[in-house]
Amino acid sequence: MIRKSRFKLILLIIFAASSYAFAQDISTISGQDPFRINGSVTVKLQAYNTDRENPSRSPFMWYLQGNPVITVYGIVLPFSFRLSEQQRDFRQPFNQFGVSPYYKWAKLHLGYRSHTWSTYALAGHSITGAGLELTPGKFQFGFATGRLLKPVKYLDNPENIKLQSPAYRRTGTALRLGYGSETNNFSIVILKAKDDSTSLGSVPAEYQITPDENLVVSFLTKQTIARKFLFEAEVAQSLYTKDIRTAISDSTGGLMSKIFSPLIPDHESTTSSNALRASAGYQSDQFTLMIRYQRVEPDFRSMGAYYFATDLSNITIEPSLKLMQKKLTLAGSVGTQVDNLKNDKSLRTRRTITSARVNFVPLPQYSLSAFYSNYGLAQESGLLSIDTLRQSEVAQATSQAGVTQSLNLTGEKLGHNLMVNFNYQKLNDRNENTSQYSEFSTTILSANYFITYIPFSINGSAAFLYTHFAQDTVVTVAYGPSAGLGKSFLKNKMNASLYVSFMKNTVQGEDSGTTGIYSFQLGYKPFKSHRFALKYNYNNSNRQAAGYNSYYESRLDFDYTYTF
Repeated sequence: MIRKSRFKLILLIIFAASSYAFAQDISTISGQDPFRINGSVTVKLQAYNTDRENPSRSPFMWYLQGNPVITVYGIVLPFSFRLSEQQRDFRQPFNQFGVSPYYKWAKLHLGYRSHTWSTYALAGHSITGAGLELTPGKFQFGFATGRLLKPVKYLDNPENIKLQSPAYRRTGTALRLGYGSETNNFSIVILKAKDDSTSLGSVPAEYQITPDENLVVSFLTKQTIARKFLFEAEVAQSLYTKDIRTAISDSTGGLMSKIFSPLIPDHESTTSSNALRASAGYQSDQFTLMIRYQRVEPDFRSMGAYYFATDLSNITIEPSLKLMQKKLTLAGSVGTQVDNLKNDKSLRTRRTITSARVNFVPLPQYSLSAFYSNYGLAQESGLLSIDTLRQSEVAQATSQAGVTQSLNLTGEKLGHNLMVNFNYQKLNDRNENTSQYSEFSTTILSANYFITYIPFSINGSAAFLYTHFAQDTVVTVAYGPSAGLGKSFLKNKMNASLYVSFMKNTVQGEDSGTTGIYSFQLGYKPFKSHRFALKYNYNNSNRQAAGYNSYYESRLDFDYTYTF
């Protein structure tokens, strides 16, 4: 009788639900606690003051926030609520709920689930329904069916404001068959999805909403030869019907249309398109060389993926080398990408990228990393000649370089950490008609030092930041120091910290004002479940540039958190 009650309780939790998801090994359910609740509740009081004409918040604010978590036989159900003087909010996990119990090589999917079986057929799209995955030995079988999209009704609005875009109810079924190991395998993934043309009422023509249908077949393989040579590929073809209400076509179509004609009829609005991705290379402990290629035709669409770029073809070469017993790593990449694969656009866009990266760790206490990248964007002739469009031609290159150094020294009493970072970025526009509006350069230099005195639990920090931004004839510079100090008391039950930051701003070499930030925090945890926190922040901006007003802001927060 007790077992039946437990079983009914679990079913009630699962099927009363409607993005929460989890997987559970049902072989361990007997060892799980039947019921447990934990979480936290926080009370916050905040006072705010400013001399701004339009304050960003009210002078006084309070809120009560909780995050209780209920666990029933290993099934975790998180809830949350928030109460304030302006808002009442409660969230629970039953809007989107899914469960995937498994036993050895068999897994069952119920409710709201997402699957990533391929890049083009089923790539992380959520399915509300049921599914099954079996992996006995080297065999792989997957099946999922259910709702892909909820119907969104059209709302008639007298003021002609589009509140939401209507959409048909969409259902789909996916099948996966495969064989092999993690290093050597091949599989096929088939997705069939269709919109329900009866799930919406009348919709204005301006929305251009049509009930569609889609079939995607994807072949995947991954092969490892002699443990060092790698090859991976996916080839997909999509049959997409833009409107299932169009007439059935008498055309024979392609081979895929003939094979899968029982699954998707060939309409006048049905199109066929392809996608391909592949990578091959050599990988060892010291040297790696990978070549990656991708091609996605302009009209390739898949109802099993939320988004991916189309009308592109790119190839990338990525070498890397490890030297000095792996203390030095050299890596880079060279690639190019083009669009307008069918040569039916006015122009073709070519993107090129070159990057290099160096990581050097000669000692455990010291590390250095540097990188450089150059990203180019240029237009080429398509249906129109580029010579006739020189005034608006896009021809840009963005270069970026950076260096980061870190030094860590830790002793019995003192710990030191010094980090210096430099970053430079510049955009060059080779079109003289647009360069004055688009070209810019940015330089950022930061130095941070942290020190800890272990016996007294004292930590301090000092930093300096310098930024330089130039565009056309305007140069803006900001620089200044910051410092912090913190200490723990009463065997780490209490901690206090102080932070100060000061920034000076200049435009064209002239003083444009200063900005100061000052903050203090005090935390106290007298018992394991109780924590108090007091925070004070003061910002002061003294701006002298035209169009900017000086102001100050102060904020005092008091928090109490109870953990259960």
